Amino acid sequence: MSNMNDSHTKISGTHTFTNGKITGTHTLDWLSACQQLNQLGYPYCVATVLAHAGSVPRASGAKMVISSTEQFDTLGGGHLEYQVIEHARNALNQGNAEMGIVRFALAADLGQCCGGAVQVLFEYFQTDTPHVVIFGAGHVSANLCSILSHLPCRVMVVDSRQEWLDKLASTGVTLQHHPDPQAEISLLPSGSYLVIMTHDHQLDYSLCKAALSEQRFAFVGLIGSQGKKQRFFYRLKEDLADPQWTEQLTCPIGLDTVPGKLPMQVAVSIAGQLIQRFAMDKASEHTEPKESQLALHWQHANEVRKQLREAHHG
Repeated sequence: MSNMNDSHTKISGTHTFTNGKITGTHTLDWLSACQQLNQLGYPYCVATVLAHAGSVPRASGAKMVISSTEQFDTLGGGHLEYQVIEHARNALNQGNAEMGIVRFALAADLGQCCGGAVQVLFEYFQTDTPHVVIFGAGHVSANLCSILSHLPCRVMVVDSRQEWLDKLASTGVTLQHHPDPQAEISLLPSGSYLVIMTHDHQLDYSLCKAALSEQRFAFVGLIGSQGKKQRFFYRLKEDLADPQWTEQLTCPIGLDTVPGKLPMQVAVSIAGQLIQRFAMDKASEHTEPKESQLALHWQHANEVRKQLREAHHG
């Protein structure tokens, strides 16, 4: 994977978010980190030592915060903390961030000399913030970024041309340079919203084919005319494993009710369509109430505590 050039910079208190990290005058504790990440709109995990037995680095109640690029506060360091961070980031990056409890045996599993065991509760926040990935850093993309940067979503622009990405530095979105943008498709979180508008029609086609083949994105939109749509759909029906997957491609992208062909007009049309999709997808979610989930996890946590105490005193 290529290096990420995250130009997103927002100021909150004494800290800023730049180059993919929160920076400031002092190290954030877990609570301050939560506050900062909430204001920035970035997903994160709070890892809490729920129960412990034997000798452990930190006792029950210790917390740390993990984002996709940083961690704040500590559970005592060592291989335990490494495994906790890895577990949280895997969940955040793969889009399967569900609250859960994981047991770590420090001696048997992690090779630490403490010899105890801990139960860690993983809680994820802001993981439902829409993730928009724009392929192409042209004029429409620049205007679209300026709109989306003010909405509750995360935006990344992927392009093979660093000089065009540099022009978007002031929009406050994540910029990803890659000589082969198609290679980024497999690395994107499931449920992402993809907007394809590169400078190369063949690259557009390759991106559409790769995205539809993955069968895991919330939206795949392509900029173009009706003629481009017909050509692409004809080829995709031949190249995809299932010809019906072409029905998942939105082309031309944007709302018909927003006229005009100027870059900003097209960007407004696309932004409006994305806002509609965000609302539709959120309304269609049918998940168990958070209160019920939390009650079940705390019930499990209490059982775990009891088991650990019995093992410790037995």
